[in-house]
Amino acid sequence: MRHAGRDRLATVRRDFFLNPDERLTEQERALMTAMLHTLVGDVADELRASLPAGTTVANDDGDSELVAELSSAGLLDHPQLIELLLRRADEEQIASAVKARSGRREARLLQSLVSDESAAISAAAMALILARGRRRDRFGQPRVELDDLPQDCAVALANAVCAALRSRLTVTSGQSADRYLADASVVLLTRHDSSRRLEELAADLVRLLDEGGRLDDDLLAAAADEGEMTLVGQAFARRAGIDAASAADLLHSGEGARLMLLLRMADVTREFAARLLAGPGDLLGVADAGREIARFDSIKPEDVDRAREWLRLDPGYREALAALGRDHGQRAF
Repeated sequence: MRHAGRDRLATVRRDFFLNPDERLTEQERALMTAMLHTLVGDVADELRASLPAGTTVANDDGDSELVAELSSAGLLDHPQLIELLLRRADEEQIASAVKARSGRREARLLQSLVSDESAAISAAAMALILARGRRRDRFGQPRVELDDLPQDCAVALANAVCAALRSRLTVTSGQSADRYLADASVVLLTRHDSSRRLEELAADLVRLLDEGGRLDDDLLAAAADEGEMTLVGQAFARRAGIDAASAADLLHSGEGARLMLLLRMADVTREFAARLLAGPGDLLGVADAGREIARFDSIKPEDVDRAREWLRLDPGYREALAALGRDHGQRAF
């Protein structure tokens, strides 16, 4: 039991007035926490492995203490990192729920693409399957890798973990502890490769399917029915002609209006929209499928064009306009 001491008051006040609809669920929190602990632990292990002989790193308290120390200092509160953890947690919950409903565990769509007559599509599908396998721990739980982070975020995390290891590092000979840690960070970041991101591998497969005239509603429906939301998001982005981050934001917004707008921008048929709503629609936050299909029908072509034009602008420019209050009502996109 935690008591009502004044030391907790500042945190309790922030927590008490948070919007209940936007707070993390217990499952989201658990998934995100586990992935964060694994990521920090992996980075710390790689840094330790790069240290030369003559150095020792105390690890009696485990990597959980590293996470606690970095969290307290605000060094893990990086928007891109938290966004990735939240999206992966959402995708994991959707995939698990879809599999539980269908009773199928295997990814039939990707497996079929591995056997595709196109060597390029087959290789891309296999690369995606292997990458997803690496993002499971020995208990089958989801994890993220440093490669999944944008370069600037990866650099920030590596430096933060180095700083946390500094007080645990003992040097018996050679250079200073700071120099050893800096060199280890360089070695780690030299191996960082954004092309190995799960989203990039999914985008490669989607591109090849599109170039082959295969990115149709049937394939999208098959992906959605299997809870392949990373693939679905990339496919919607390509068909809508917008960036993948914007498509993922609309797909996982939990708002029917934004999801329907994304479907219209991706130029899917009404039949596909109805199938999506009847299938994983509730997992995407749709409470009333009938109302949302009516919304899909009512969206005007000029509204679709206006939304697409807005989302094709540079994200930094859009954020600056929003900060200045000059987004002309486009913030809902």
